[in-house]
Amino acid sequence: MELSTVIFDIGGVVLNWVPERAYEQVMPADEVPGFMKRIGFDGWNRANDALASIEGSEDELVARFPADADRIRGYRQHFLRTVTEMVPGTPAVIAELGQAGVRLGALTNWAADMFALARPRFGVFTRFGDIVVSGTEGVVKPDPEIYRLACERLGIHPGEAVFIDDSPANVHAADEFGLHGLHFTSAAQLREDLVGLGLLADRARVTEPIFHWTLRSRWAEATASGGFPWSTRDADYNAEGFVHCSFADQVDGTRRRFYGDVPNAKLVLLKLDPDPDLPIVVEDGYPHLFAPLPLDRVAAVQRP
Repeated sequence: MELSTVIFDIGGVVLNWVPERAYEQVMPADEVPGFMKRIGFDGWNRANDALASIEGSEDELVARFPADADRIRGYRQHFLRTVTEMVPGTPAVIAELGQAGVRLGALTNWAADMFALARPRFGVFTRFGDIVVSGTEGVVKPDPEIYRLACERLGIHPGEAVFIDDSPANVHAADEFGLHGLHFTSAAQLREDLVGLGLLADRARVTEPIFHWTLRSRWAEATASGGFPWSTRDADYNAEGFVHCSFADQVDGTRRRFYGDVPNAKLVLLKLDPDPDLPIVVEDGYPHLFAPLPLDRVAAVQRP
């Protein structure tokens, strides 16, 4: 049966999740590992994957460790800090698969209310035809039923789909169900595997410079902080899923479209020279950079 669909796990494949970041908001960082072990965080979190809401589960944990109530509740209160970034390289692979006409879906073990918090922050989710969330369904990987649900929602036979997960157990269960399982170790390896399966070709190289407009004040902040979180004037990299860029002949049109009301003195134009290591995918004729804009690769900063 010909492969036509790719189903992605989310945590560890599309997004990085670091639960310690929430607890670091309510206690010293060096106390977090011991605290998480003492309250049995790993087992508690696995059980939460089947829940529509973790509020009741949180109350039960507080009842077991009443002296730690504020610390325990810190996880839910600061949850968005735990979803730290998109996994480097994966968004570009997702974009390329979409360009190649591959149907895309996602299947994640995640408490429904916590996923609902994270979902609006990441534009990459708009690229999936359907996302099956364990907490919404009340069934968790590696139960075969959740793989059946994912295939049913996408309208496919298991033999048509690749399933990608960073958990070997979940990959094995997918294989047993009839999907083509791939164990995720890195985006580079994933892309190589997908090329081998005939779902992708070698990435088309961008051989000319690309450009990005931004406010002079934002560029000053970026050079001071060492990071540039923006995609466009009104959206950050995570919300958009990539950094909007232009080729040389598109620069003027982009300036008029996004910054037509901004005086020249308040703008800068960033230039990045072509580099095969930059994950650039051309979509609708425009180069999209599927990584935060790397300050050390900016070859020139020009005034308009």
